[in-house]
Amino acid sequence: MIFGPFISEKRNLFLRIIGLLSLILAASSCSGQVDKEVRMEKPDGHLLAQQYCTTCHQFTEPDLLPKQSWEFLLTYMGFFLGVVDYSYLEGSSERTMGIIEAREGFVRAAKLLPDQPLISDKQWQALRTYYISNAPEESIPQLPKPIIVEDSSMFAVKPAQYRAEAAIISLVYIDETNGLLLIGDSRAEQFTVLDGDLEFHDRHSAPGVFLVEAEAKNDELYLLNIGDLFAANIGEGFGELQHAKLLGGVYFKLKILLKGLHRPSDFTFADLNNDGVEELLVSSFGDYTGNISIYKRDTDHGGFLPEPQMLSAEPGIVKSEVHDFNEDGLLDIVVLMSAARENVSIFLNQGDGGFLQKIILEQHPSFGYTGLELRDFNDDGLMDLMTLNGDNGDSDPYNTLKRDQGIRIYLNQGDLQFEESYFYPMYGVYGAEVEDFDLDGDLDIAAIAFHPDFYPEKPENFVYLEQTGLLAFAPKTHPATYNGRWLTMDSGDIDSDGDKDIVLGAGYSPVGMMANHQEKFLKLVKEGPPILVLENRLKN
Repeated sequence: MIFGPFISEKRNLFLRIIGLLSLILAASSCSGQVDKEVRMEKPDGHLLAQQYCTTCHQFTEPDLLPKQSWEFLLTYMGFFLGVVDYSYLEGSSERTMGIIEAREGFVRAAKLLPDQPLISDKQWQALRTYYISNAPEESIPQLPKPIIVEDSSMFAVKPAQYRAEAAIISLVYIDETNGLLLIGDSRAEQFTVLDGDLEFHDRHSAPGVFLVEAEAKNDELYLLNIGDLFAANIGEGFGELQHAKLLGGVYFKLKILLKGLHRPSDFTFADLNNDGVEELLVSSFGDYTGNISIYKRDTDHGGFLPEPQMLSAEPGIVKSEVHDFNEDGLLDIVVLMSAARENVSIFLNQGDGGFLQKIILEQHPSFGYTGLELRDFNDDGLMDLMTLNGDNGDSDPYNTLKRDQGIRIYLNQGDLQFEESYFYPMYGVYGAEVEDFDLDGDLDIAAIAFHPDFYPEKPENFVYLEQTGLLAFAPKTHPATYNGRWLTMDSGDIDSDGDKDIVLGAGYSPVGMMANHQEKFLKLVKEGPPILVLENRLKN
């Protein structure tokens, strides 16, 4: 079998990874619910798409994807309308057919496949024909951008005493306070600690634990376990918030503060009611359902109360941040939502425990949001937004290149109005860190791509955007980054010398690569490092 090296005792890892990265273009709230059909002698595919598809997400133009992608995607989307028809994929590879069959299984497990079709055969054929006939043969290219320059002068590769084969590093976290680097390898199911010199310090076996986020507060450490990294168990809540103490550089007394979370992806602490006690915000990506929830402190027993205040039950919640956007003295919550209802929303704090959602940005369903950062980029005292969109597991198994993927900065115009002021096209961008890396007084950006264009010999899987003027960035990369597939990253002062270093964590999964880039994938698995530490040279 092609995926023989990656087969676990219980299930094929490839199918599990498809579960992680198949971010659906139809939200769980859709579930194929259409009140009535368009009835006409000669069905109009465009009108049908507007009626049926927009019940779940924004209208999607045919030119967003090439024909091959639409053939796969429409077969998948048909499940939500009760249509199971594989005939359009005849002649596809065994691998492609295995993936679409797995997706049918996911939809059935989520109970989102209607017992009877909600659309007639004639209408379904017309809808499909509209997309296929109007789609391009190949993906429309991205906008032009400055040529990326190889540069080893800013960062140097620093050797780390960490080895792992075919790693899936779901967590890298720099604990600046204690001078430690934390690493969570979800393939090995291990939690490893390196010291400030990147030498081995501590390791804990973590069976069934897949760490995705961490936050250190002095001698306390909070860890987020997604629980079901590859979405193998639809609708199940195996996620946890864990807590440990640090003594003599060693973590101990690990306990679970919250359990039953539905594939949580992010957490943050904030005092939302100005009572001097921080609440916990948890973003649960879920699968076909998800949520963004507030957990209050359990003042009697410690930890947090198990029943949260849920702000939204949409799937695909990626991340949340807090800031007082309307300057009323109360922290508001900005939330990044992916899946079908791709948007950035600000939940305005009403001061009585309630929050009012205001959608700031909304995008089409193949946008693929992956990251959010709050920074004042133009130093005007107003908090700006930076978004990333580069998820490429939502449409097909071919790593289809999408023209609008990249990094965007939206400047705050006041009164909750944001204006797109910078765009850096970047296929498959998956994470970014914003710091003044060169210590010149403005903000720079370092970013990774998990789904880059793999055809070039040197794929753009890492970029350092040095700000040279107001929202003018010079793109650079480090040649050592080519030999990895980067899933996670963090920045911080590892060596305590006053500048910010970068750590990249690799994720050697076959998703998006086996259809057209099998040899390159196998080479990465064999030769790629589990982590790459880029030491900032400015203070050396």
